[in-house]
Amino acid sequence: MPETLHKDIKFNCDVSDARFWGYFSICGLLMRYRDLYRSEQGLEPWSPIEREAISAWIERKESCWTGLEGQGFRDLSIGGIRYDAFDVDRINPALESDGYVYSAGYGIYLKPTFFLARAKNVAEVDGHRVYTTEQEVVRDLFTAPAMLQGRSIFLRLEPLKAIFWDKLAEFKPGRPTATNDAFAAYGFKPGQTVDDVYKDKLDRMVVDYAHVLLHHELAESREAVSPWKDMLALAVDRKAEHYLRAVQDLVADTSDSGPLKFIVDRKDRRSLSLMIGFMEGYRRLLFPEIREAYQRCPGDVNWMEVDETRRKGFNRFQGIRQTILALFNSLGPEMFSRGLQELMQKVA
Repeated sequence: MPETLHKDIKFNCDVSDARFWGYFSICGLLMRYRDLYRSEQGLEPWSPIEREAISAWIERKESCWTGLEGQGFRDLSIGGIRYDAFDVDRINPALESDGYVYSAGYGIYLKPTFFLARAKNVAEVDGHRVYTTEQEVVRDLFTAPAMLQGRSIFLRLEPLKAIFWDKLAEFKPGRPTATNDAFAAYGFKPGQTVDDVYKDKLDRMVVDYAHVLLHHELAESREAVSPWKDMLALAVDRKAEHYLRAVQDLVADTSDSGPLKFIVDRKDRRSLSLMIGFMEGYRRLLFPEIREAYQRCPGDVNWMEVDETRRKGFNRFQGIRQTILALFNSLGPEMFSRGLQELMQKVA
């Protein structure tokens, strides 16, 4: 990989971070600093971090951001050809022979986000180019373990592994949660030593759940409605954006082509436990029925009830989305924001 390409992608990551670091809460920013530091240093999620080392790194990072907020993103040069930094569909074919995957798009708060990683697998699935990545070479503060960009889907195993590790670090005995059910089913124990057996279990869990994330992204593509990105741009605060994203996510989760149907068809209790355990924020508030259906049968799963709950949820979330679309189409930006706030108060 040309060093210039690495530097240009890193520059774009720094420009994006310089513009958007203030959008994250202090706690959220510190967690993102930690994860980015580990990624840049090539550390495993459980590797200890020296406080002095990361403090100096944060100081250098923030110093680097000074003056970058007004900078534009650099084009990328590969094999003597220049590409716009967001031209993923043309850049990735130029990188495939070297075993790399590149992504550029917009994440939470419509933050431009970039990464370059080593490819684990590239496949065509239902008209989408699916890139599964391992070690990340360059990335910005924002990470999502799965992303849909046009007709490309990116499954990022390194950030997903870090998410699982954070959850495992909270694994306590005697706490009956869906996530703990899944960890126990994979053979994890609270306070377990990180050895080769532990690492193999974690890797297997990550790969298994990547298939669930793939079906979410495929369903999100199929269930997409064109004005949604415009509505995200009109979200007046973080909560409004989180609410809109949650509604869209739940439409995809409960779709006939989505991850819940995929899990039910396979009677995959471990993935169901993980999916329910990872529902947070508005996704959890808007869909309590799925947790209730899961908890009604401790030690077992009533798959017919879970599927019925899924289908009823899909109809309800489509209805909520239709209400939001009607507000957007009939009201101006200011009135749309007000109407959205009133809708959100019903689940606050």
